[in-house]
Amino acid sequence: MRTLSDLRHSLDISNSYLGNRPIYLLVLILLWLVLFLFFGLKPNHSKTNKNEFILFGHRGLLIHAPENTLSAYKAAMDAGLKAIELDVVQTKDRKIVCSHNYDLERETDGFGYIFQKNWTEIKNINTAVNWPGERESFSLLEDVLTTLPLKYFFNIEIKTRKRLDWSTAFSVSQMVKRLKLQDHVIVSSFNPFALMVTKITDRSIKTGFLINSKKAFAFIPFTRADYLHPRGDIFNNDLMNYANRIRMDIIVWTVNTQSGIAFLKEKGVSGIITDHPEIVAIST
Repeated sequence: MRTLSDLRHSLDISNSYLGNRPIYLLVLILLWLVLFLFFGLKPNHSKTNKNEFILFGHRGLLIHAPENTLSAYKAAMDAGLKAIELDVVQTKDRKIVCSHNYDLERETDGFGYIFQKNWTEIKNINTAVNWPGERESFSLLEDVLTTLPLKYFFNIEIKTRKRLDWSTAFSVSQMVKRLKLQDHVIVSSFNPFALMVTKITDRSIKTGFLINSKKAFAFIPFTRADYLHPRGDIFNNDLMNYANRIRMDIIVWTVNTQSGIAFLKEKGVSGIITDHPEIVAIST
C-alpha cells in the first residue's frame, strides 16, 4: 500500500521532474486530494487473472496498414490479436480523432496541426501518404468504438500538448461512460493529470500510466492508475516486484521479438504492445 511518506518522497522528485514550476505541483496535489476525499488513500486495484496475457496491436497493426486507421485496426483483428492500442488527439472543435501525431505533415497529405483544425477540415485528408496507391481517412474514436466488435479490448492512449491539458481525457472518459465500455477499455497516457481527470470522471474506467523515464516513477502514487505501461528497456525485476506489492498490472511497450515476449510472460506481466503479428502464437 502506498503511504503518506511515499507521497512526500514523490513530491520532492516530482517537483524536479516538472521543472520546478509550482503551478504543476499545486494542481497535482489538488487533484490527488480530490481523489483521496472521494475514493480514499488506497486505489481500488485488483490484479487480473494471472493466466491472462494480452497482446495489443500497436496503433492497430502499423506494418500491415496505415497506423491508427480502421484498416490497421481490422488488420490486427485478422492477425489474431485480441486487443488494440490506439492514439487519440483532439481537434479545435473538440472532436476526438485517432492519430499518434498532432502535426499533419508526418503521416498525411495535409499541413498544420490537428488542434488548429476543425473536424470538417481534416476528415478527408489522406492518412496513407506513406503507403503508395492507398488512401485512408482519419477516424473518430467514437466511430471506431461503435464499429469494431465488442469482443476486442482497446487501449486508448491520450496525447496531450501541455501538462495541464486534460480536456481530451475528460471527453474520452465521458464517451467511454456514455457508451458503457468501461469493461472493454484502458485509458492510458504519459500525463498523470489526464489519468487523474479520467478517474474523477468515472472511477470504473481502467487507466494505465505510460512510463518512458525512471523519473516518472515518482508520479505513480498520484495517478491512481490500474496499470503501469513501462517502455521495454525500463522494465526490470524491481518494477515488477513493486507492481505486485501495490497490486498493479503491467503492460509493456513496444516489444517485437519472441524472446522478449517469452521473457516478459515468464516475469508475469499482463500483456505487451507489439507491431508484429507473427509472434501472436507465443501468447496462446
